[in-house]
Amino acid sequence: MKTVTFIKKFSIAIILLLTILVAANSSIAEDNPNPVSVSNQVTPDTFTIGDIATYEITVQHDPDIKPSPPDIEPPKGLELIEQGEYEPNKTNGQTINKYWYKFRVDDTGKLTIPSIQVNFIAPDQKQPENQIQGTILAPEVELEVQSLLDMPGTQDGIRDIKPLEEYPLPWLSYFWQALAVIAVSGLLYFLWKRWKSRPMPLNIPAPDPELTPEQLAFKELEALKKKEWLQIGRTQEYFFELSEIFRRYLENRYRFPAQEWTTEEITAHFKHLNSLSDNLKLKARNILKHTDRVKFAREVQTEDEMPSIINFIDEAQPSSHQAESQS
Repeated sequence: MKTVTFIKKFSIAIILLLTILVAANSSIAEDNPNPVSVSNQVTPDTFTIGDIATYEITVQHDPDIKPSPPDIEPPKGLELIEQGEYEPNKTNGQTINKYWYKFRVDDTGKLTIPSIQVNFIAPDQKQPENQIQGTILAPEVELEVQSLLDMPGTQDGIRDIKPLEEYPLPWLSYFWQALAVIAVSGLLYFLWKRWKSRPMPLNIPAPDPELTPEQLAFKELEALKKKEWLQIGRTQEYFFELSEIFRRYLENRYRFPAQEWTTEEITAHFKHLNSLSDNLKLKARNILKHTDRVKFAREVQTEDEMPSIINFIDEAQPSSHQAESQS
């Protein structure tokens, strides 16, 4: 009997001793935390598409350990829109660094943020004056994203798409609109043509009173002839100046801006020029068109137009001027 009582008392003493040792170890562990530890969390608890999820990584470490902000590659279904870091805090002689990341949720179902590597620099235990690179992993985190269609009460207000309805095209209305556009365009074109062919106000400065238009033209033709441009191959330059001399003569003799107008505008003006015969109008038109073709390299020069211009001037000048030039 005494032996049994002793064994019971001894067992109770052993249990009490073990309980004291476990409690002491726990107290020592609390008083001596790990040099560096990491934890993480995602808020809020539930998500739908378009929500913003905040992911936080907390690194608790000794003061002589310096962690680096972890780089996160957003997993499929999450879009990183912002990141930052809170001000460090201190607790129980250690420093707490918190890093936060905001993700936009773009997919439904179970999304996983994998384990994140956190790098830090710590002193070498063997050589405290040296620094070593360390790494610790934040655990994997999962979040569940609900579809709006799966949420209670969301399908009550959803209705099916209405079928397409056919509407006849208003072809008659289109026809009248097109006809109106054509009529207005035709009227505008007609008015423009009338405006282009109207007699222009002749604000032409008077030629040099010392020379008649014929004398000035003959003087310029003689000067051009002496340059001998045709003989040295400067055909385009020759015909360009020849055209300018002829246009200047028309402008001085008939008082319209021949040097500024195109050949088409000049020939259209001939319709209102009664002082010029039909034969001379035809000759002037041929001279202008021929010189234009050579000037703009659309035709290889075949014959000199200077004799034609001289002949035109001789026929066009009034008899009084012709008698004066012959005297």
